[in-house]
Parts: sequence; structure tokens; C-alpha cells
Amino acid sequence: MDLVFPHTFVPWFRSVAPHIHAYRGKTFVIGITGELIAAGRLNAFVQDISILHAMGVHLVLVHGFRPQVNEQLLAKGHASVFSHGMRVTDPVALDCAQEAAGQLRFEIEAAFSQGLPNTPMANPTCG
Repeated sequence: MDLVFPHTFVPWFRSVAPHIHAYRGKTFVIGITGELIAAGRLNAFVQDISILHAMGVHLVLVHGFRPQVNEQLLAKGHASVFSHGMRVTDPVALDCAQEAAGQLRFEIEAAFSQGLPNTPMANPTCG
């Protein structure tokens, strides 16, 4: 065990405790990008925001899925069409967007349902 840790933890905890109390019962809207998910960072992200939930914060998660739509369009051999920097959603792009959004919802729900044994909060040691 690091000998510095016991001497730094208590002051740190005292400094953050008012924030924990202030935000308990509040609602946070958290947006994540499709790029974060595509980079394989979803499980780490879920573990981080699960700590907020454990502290009594209510969470609303909003996710993007641009890279996943691009991947779907590429797989179908369909070129993206843009106007003024925004994608034109034709029927093929809409189908790809719906499929990508559904897949990501499944992945996000699975990440949140992994259970306490698969998180850093498992098997806490006290004493």
C-alpha cells in the first residue's frame, strides 16, 4: 500500500464531499460521441458514470452514431451526401441510421447491465 495515500485520501474526500451532497438527486444529461464507442471506450465510460449513479445522481444518456452510420453506408456501397455540412438523409441513409442507432442502444444497455462484479466497485475492501 502506498504510504502517501492514507494521508492524501482524507483531505481529498473532505474536499469532494460537498459536491457529492450537492448533486445527489440531480439529473445529469451526458452526451457521448459515436467515436468514443467506435474507439472501444464504452465500458470504461460506463464504469465512470456508474460512480455518479452510485452517488445518487440521475443520468440521461444521449449518444451519437456518426461513424457507425458511415460504416453502414460504406458496407452498402452507398455514398454519403452532404449539404451545407449536414448529411442528407435519403431512404438508404435513414435505414443505416436506424440500424446503427439500434445496435448502439443494444451495446450501451449491455455495458450498463454487466453487473457489479465486472466493475471497479466490486469486492471493495474496508479496514
